[in-house]
Amino acid sequence: MSELFAPLSAWIGQHTFWAGLAVFLVAFSESVALFGLLVPGVVMMFGFGALIATGILDFWPVFWWAVAGAVAGDGLSFWLGRHFQQRLRGFWPFSRHPSTLQRGIAFFEKYGGKSVAIGRFFGPVRAIIPLVAGMLGMSPWRFVIANLSSALVWAPAYLLPGIVFGASLELASEVAFRLVTLMLLLLFLAWILFYLVRALFRLIQPHATGLVQRGFEWGQLHRGFRSMSRALADPHHPEARGLAFLATLLLLTVLLFVLLTGIVLDGSLTRQTDLLLLNALQSLRTPWGDQLMVLFTGLGDLSTTLLFGLGIATVLLLQGHRRALYYLLAATAFGLIAPILLKYTLRIPRPPSAPETLGPWSFPSAHVLRSATLYGFYSIMIARTLIREWRWLPYSLAALMIGAVALSRLYLGVHWLTDILGSLTLGIAWVALLGIAYHRHVQAESHTTTLISSALVLLALCGGYGWLQTGERTLAYAQTEEPRILSRQTWLTSGTDLPRYRHDTLSEGEHPLNIQLAGDLEQFSTRLKRQGWQTAEMLGWDNLLRLLSPSTPLQALPVLPQAHDARHEQLVMVKQLPADRRLVLRLWPTPLRIDPDGLPVAVGNVTGQHTETLLGLLVIPRTDPEFESPFRHFKGDLAFLDDAVTHRPGSLVQIILRRGDE
Repeated sequence: MSELFAPLSAWIGQHTFWAGLAVFLVAFSESVALFGLLVPGVVMMFGFGALIATGILDFWPVFWWAVAGAVAGDGLSFWLGRHFQQRLRGFWPFSRHPSTLQRGIAFFEKYGGKSVAIGRFFGPVRAIIPLVAGMLGMSPWRFVIANLSSALVWAPAYLLPGIVFGASLELASEVAFRLVTLMLLLLFLAWILFYLVRALFRLIQPHATGLVQRGFEWGQLHRGFRSMSRALADPHHPEARGLAFLATLLLLTVLLFVLLTGIVLDGSLTRQTDLLLLNALQSLRTPWGDQLMVLFTGLGDLSTTLLFGLGIATVLLLQGHRRALYYLLAATAFGLIAPILLKYTLRIPRPPSAPETLGPWSFPSAHVLRSATLYGFYSIMIARTLIREWRWLPYSLAALMIGAVALSRLYLGVHWLTDILGSLTLGIAWVALLGIAYHRHVQAESHTTTLISSALVLLALCGGYGWLQTGERTLAYAQTEEPRILSRQTWLTSGTDLPRYRHDTLSEGEHPLNIQLAGDLEQFSTRLKRQGWQTAEMLGWDNLLRLLSPSTPLQALPVLPQAHDARHEQLVMVKQLPADRRLVLRLWPTPLRIDPDGLPVAVGNVTGQHTETLLGLLVIPRTDPEFESPFRHFKGDLAFLDDAVTHRPGSLVQIILRRGDE
């Protein structure tokens, strides 16, 4: 993992004071009144935690810098409150947005002096509470005690998630740098999607009433739109704000869908972008990434959406909410029927990497459309029962689920980007239309807790079933290559176009593939055991806890799989060495076959390993950066192949193990 941050690591090693000062300034700004509302302190502290896990930063210096910054920031806010007191109400932005200050006052009046310690962990008021405490005359000594004690808890609490994530990246980097890149991409997309949905909701909701009112006035001038405009924009309707938000969303998404449909039917404007994104995501594929994305795509499977929809429908029926049930069925039915009609009407071909079992037509994505209509409408049902300040939360969670399905379809190479965008806009348009009618004609559900708990149980059941089926379903989406036949003489003398280095994005050119074996791997493994090699114990759920014991010797640690061309190894063997070290032989499959016997060819290498401990909590079997010594050791062990054919041009070992060799 440290290779990703090599320039940063080198700079920090030479400028540790400036790195600590950066931590101080982030913690300080995150705690100062007003600045704390703008500075993404949570994200930046998360990043510092990740750098601690990778060994670029040390925990205790970062901890004390963060505590000092948090204490200083809250202290400055408290001083400003004591100095200006009630005059703060006349300063910008409180003069234009008095509710911001009022929320802090209400929080302080509710919890008293404890609010200084509690408020540090509540985003909406964290930067206002110290200001309010000074403004309302809190004792300085009481404030200092609450300020310091809460900072001592706040710093590790905000660093710990980043430390855990950074440690997981270190673990993933030993397996595949592609996996690290994918994890970072998932984290960034989840954060940006969650943030954008919340920001969009808060932006549109206060202003949408005026927009829809103007639309209402326009509709009254056109006979064909009078009844529709009254239903959408009547300001006397008790749900005018919700209707305004959904109507605005409906207008935008319908226009986008019409535009995207026209672009897709033409194809010339989007083909280059579609291909670029498809190839980029295919370059990030790893076996573990495939398994994760198969779990994500399962959220949009037909079986999952039917189970979830029927389960929620049953709850609504038992509660007596029949009209809500009809709207839920309409959302589910549209997600089931619309993809079939559009696929066979538009007939847009799938990407060439898509499995043939999925059918030939790509636009729109049935998985994404089913997810958007079902989970989107369910979020509307739940949001309606919440207070206005929290209605963005179910929308954001639904967006994360839908976004996970959408990304999985792109990653697995079964849809183009335009398929996903068209499915999203059409699904959101239909959900917005249903939401408008739902707000207009149906009373809010009265048993929100039952609806939420039922949804969690249904998703847990679907997720558990999907986990059990992950292996089989991952094979259905696996990348395949056509076998290539080569004569024995050509392979031994002229070489092949097989890669000479492990393909793993950032590690290109670092891990040589200097072993090529034509023959039966099981037979080869049996013969190699005579030289002291053993079949490797691979990382699994049954031995994962060993990584959490730093005292575990290397010989007892499981071997982490490594990826090459989005595949894990066919054969992994280890040979224990003195001084808590070991050699690891890895062989990956290739599409090459050697005539006349059709022997399959595998490629691989031999590496050395040592242990590396992270934060005194996690021990990782780390691959040595030097490959020549393990390679020479392995060539010495090849003496047992006296009756097999070996060829050693330069740094490459080629082995032909004939069928029946014993």
